[in-house]
Amino acid sequence: MNLVDRFRAFWAARQPREQAFLTSLAIFVGVALLAQLLWASHQARARLNRQIPQLRLQVEILQRKAAELQQLRAQPPIPAPADGSRLLALAVASANAAALPEVAKQLKLEGGGRLRLRATVPFDRWLAWAATLQRDGRVRLVSCRIETAEAPGSAKVDALFSLPEPG
Repeated sequence: MNLVDRFRAFWAARQPREQAFLTSLAIFVGVALLAQLLWASHQARARLNRQIPQLRLQVEILQRKAAELQQLRAQPPIPAPADGSRLLALAVASANAAALPEVAKQLKLEGGGRLRLRATVPFDRWLAWAATLQRDGRVRLVSCRIETAEAPGSAKVDALFSLPEPG
């Protein structure tokens, strides 16, 4: 006996009142499933409509960053300082430009291509200056020790910068 014949035998064995109840129950379950499906699709659509502006903003940001990256790649590379005196001059000029005269006074050469800084500085400005020095001056931070200072927002910095290794 196949499945259809078994269902027909099951259905024929039911009383008319039982058949009406089972039919009503099947219709109710079908309508409930359809309502759940419609509600879930409505919820998903509402969630996606809320996400669309955020996603568009992310796309715009990524496109701007991609264009900025293309511009940076198109520019010729800035040559690294060839020796320690040029490295010191570059770092002092960069520190003065970043409004960190205390850094400019504390910079010391250590060997031919290394530069040491031991100073108490405003942390946020020092962080921005160190990033600029690495990015624009092609100088890398070899080691750094940072401790909190007594003045709020300041830090005691012991940093060692180095010229990039050739190659």
